[in-house]
Amino acid sequence: HTKYQYMSSSIAAQRSSLKVKLPDIASALETVRHLTAKRDAGSGEESEYTYQLAENLWAKASAQETKCVCLWLGANVMLEYSLEEATELLTTNETNAKNLLESLTDDMNFLRDQITTTEVNIARAHNYGIKIKKDQKEEAEKNAPAASEPKSFAPSSRAPVDDSKGMMGGEDYKWKQDQDELEVWVPVPEGAKKGELKVTILAETLKVEHSGKVLLQGTLAAKVSPDGSTWTLGKNRVELSLEKIETAQWPSLFEQEEV
Repeated sequence: HTKYQYMSSSIAAQRSSLKVKLPDIASALETVRHLTAKRDAGSGEESEYTYQLAENLWAKASAQETKCVCLWLGANVMLEYSLEEATELLTTNETNAKNLLESLTDDMNFLRDQITTTEVNIARAHNYGIKIKKDQKEEAEKNAPAASEPKSFAPSSRAPVDDSKGMMGGEDYKWKQDQDELEVWVPVPEGAKKGELKVTILAETLKVEHSGKVLLQGTLAAKVSPDGSTWTLGKNRVELSLEKIETAQWPSLFEQEEV
């Protein structure tokens, strides 16, 4: 996914450069064709031209009929060509630039499709992983002895629940972890829609908002990978899966809890 985004940025930069160059090539080609027409007419009269000296600064100049022109090739290089050679060169450059622009546009559309497909697949894989974990938890609870105390996923107080096999946290959020990732649940109002939510996952911070109201915000106890982290809307809660940068147990979810 990251590579696709890098390639998309690179192609977008190339397209922008071509869109700037194409008008210059077309303008130069039009000028050469005008000079060719004046030469073929054989009037021998001077022609007056308006040309750009700098941005918002133009000047006029008179020029005799000519059989050659100098073309700016870039990198402080300018070469003299006959009118026919200049016309052929500029026509070829214009055709190549248009073909390349069309090819880059097709590549950009293809990359957008791939990025969308990858994002959908990441979300599906994340949701499937959550489903498997839920099924395993339900199966474990069914097979647990009747006398054993059920795990509490909704503690009544804000004090952390010291249950290494269950969730920890308070009323604002619950979380658990393994060596590679963290699972965080944030309650949302009943009937909340995904479009009303804004989840910001950065390397060191986490923020969850609903309709502009901050539900959870804080500086994480360690770093996570934003590209490897995902979130989804469950039943009255946002379910986040955060990928750890380093495989180590966290003492808490945040450095300092924020209400």
